[in-house]
Amino acid sequence: MKYFLFSLMILFFLSGTTAQNIESVTMPDLAQKITYLSDKYEGIRNQKNEMLLKFQPNSREIKDLDARLADQMKINYAAAKKMLDANGFPDYDMVGEPVTHKFWMMVQQMDAYPEFQMQVLRNMAGAVEQDKADKLDFAYLTDRVLLNQNKPQHYGTQVYYDEAEKTYKPHPVDNLARTNERRVALGLPALDVSLASTNEKYEGAIKKEPAKDLPQFERVQSADAPGGSRRVRNY
Repeated sequence: MKYFLFSLMILFFLSGTTAQNIESVTMPDLAQKITYLSDKYEGIRNQKNEMLLKFQPNSREIKDLDARLADQMKINYAAAKKMLDANGFPDYDMVGEPVTHKFWMMVQQMDAYPEFQMQVLRNMAGAVEQDKADKLDFAYLTDRVLLNQNKPQHYGTQVYYDEAEKTYKPHPVDNLARTNERRVALGLPALDVSLASTNEKYEGAIKKEPAKDLPQFERVQSADAPGGSRRVRNY
């Protein structure tokens, strides 16, 4: 019951904020649905992040939250697939910039559905060309799709935490020089600079305390990856 109430509180707070931007879009109902689904998942994940400060990853409390995350992910996937098939990629005109980002964020986490991620990427390309979707989000999803195909990434956005060496490392890139050129074009720092900043700020998935005042090159979010390592997603 407390989890249900907590999720409702988050939903009302964030939906109220988003509602101020929905009036001018062409598909306000779609924008509200995306906001609800995204905020529901993020609310559960935020709970997990807080609980990980108190409980071990294999504890009953964390396993319960993992199960709830998996259930919500299935719901989000089914809904997002239906939205994409019916309307195409939900761009700025359709749902507004904040909600377009929320849709992308849901898809970015759907590693269990790699074919759908690729479908979204193809649909998103046209929106990016028309400045109706974020080119940085497109780069992150591009790398995620490539990574899930066991191919080298183009932009170096996907990194993992090496437990043995206690440091973040990038998943393989196709060509480091070209990767850095692409990153500069997106307004990102060179990969080694970004990794140094990440390692200064984070220990695994946990932010170091006290945190130093470092430039926020990339917003970091982490999730468990296969093999017990940490995959870091920057957005």
